[in-house]
Amino acid sequence: MSEETDLKHPKVPLRVVPVFLLGCSSILKSKDKAGTERETDELLKRYGLRTKLKYLVKKEEELLKIQTKGVNGFVLFPLCADRFSPLIYLAETTLPIIIASDEEIFCNALETYEYLADHENVVVALGPDEVKRRVKALEASKWMKNAKVCLFDKEPWTLKGTAWNRNPLIRGKLNTEAIDPEKFFDAYEKADKTKAETLARKWMKESKVLEPSFKDVVKSARLYIAMKAAIRGMKADAGYVLWCGQFTEKLGTKMCYALAKLAEDGYPVGCWRGENLLPLLILHSTSNKPIFVWEAFTHKGDIVTFRHCFAPTTISPGKPVLRNWRNMEGTVTAYTELPRGEVTMVNCGIGDRLFVFKGDVVDCKDLGGDNCRTTIWVRMNSPESVRNFVGRECAMVYGDYVREAVEIGKMLGLKVTS
Repeated sequence: MSEETDLKHPKVPLRVVPVFLLGCSSILKSKDKAGTERETDELLKRYGLRTKLKYLVKKEEELLKIQTKGVNGFVLFPLCADRFSPLIYLAETTLPIIIASDEEIFCNALETYEYLADHENVVVALGPDEVKRRVKALEASKWMKNAKVCLFDKEPWTLKGTAWNRNPLIRGKLNTEAIDPEKFFDAYEKADKTKAETLARKWMKESKVLEPSFKDVVKSARLYIAMKAAIRGMKADAGYVLWCGQFTEKLGTKMCYALAKLAEDGYPVGCWRGENLLPLLILHSTSNKPIFVWEAFTHKGDIVTFRHCFAPTTISPGKPVLRNWRNMEGTVTAYTELPRGEVTMVNCGIGDRLFVFKGDVVDCKDLGGDNCRTTIWVRMNSPESVRNFVGRECAMVYGDYVREAVEIGKMLGLKVTS
């Protein structure tokens, strides 16, 4: 691990209010107020919801008294067969509404949903686990809408970069703040020499080192210190480098290994043209695991290769191999051998479409030469999946997070394919 691990799980205060539709005759065993309170509290504990604030609705007019200010969403428990017409007003707030269902109240849940089905903010969740997953997705989407991204960029993008200007990062879809390039370069030059050398020795001891010299790794350590200071100075939740090539001449090195070490600290970080930033944040917010951002490279049958110049070294069970970036002397990146296994991937382009899919990593290599250091071979779950790609850039996490990623994408107003 890097020197400090200081980024906590991206949790945000979330106010999800449970509403129990009891009507004149509910399925609850208790008929008195104390018993109803006790039974509904037990239900909330099963569903992982707080018991402090809840609404017990017996009459339609009670729905109109529900407060929506400061509320992030509702979970409806249809414990009776009654249809409550004022629910339409609750749905029209556009706040997320989860209709909780289980074996006993499945028919009531469908009856309630049928009445509200033309509202995209209303969904049915089958059982406690699905309710918990949807609430987690709601929490993650709220974090994403508020997360601040420290953007490492120094170019005024003109006609040549017009297509780039359409991606979500540039169009204001995300809360980004660009660094002051001159202050950043100054921080790099003035980075604490002793601290940088200490870090470089530690990193080299923890790695297998091929081409880079100690001096080269010290430059990466100075860059790591400057980048981390910029992210912290902005009180940002993430960092993104918009095409690191624009910094190479001034820095005299590449940003790859500094990014890998920032990822070890828990920061979601990425680099390239910005199209993998949204996938990166979606997967980070729902999994809180290290994320590998990459670009699609080759395709044959149901196997697609993906590559990038850095990966969080914590993903690999083995030691990173310190190499030059491609064939450029004086630079440092690492070949990180990513393990085989099931992964969730999110693909985004310059529009509002998102593709979420699963696959299995079947191989990982450093192809050498003028190539990104880490290339993986992924067997797609369906050979047809490749037809749904909307751009070259993607993000990947180990495990199955497809449902969560799909829900977050929809909550962000994106057109999601899975």
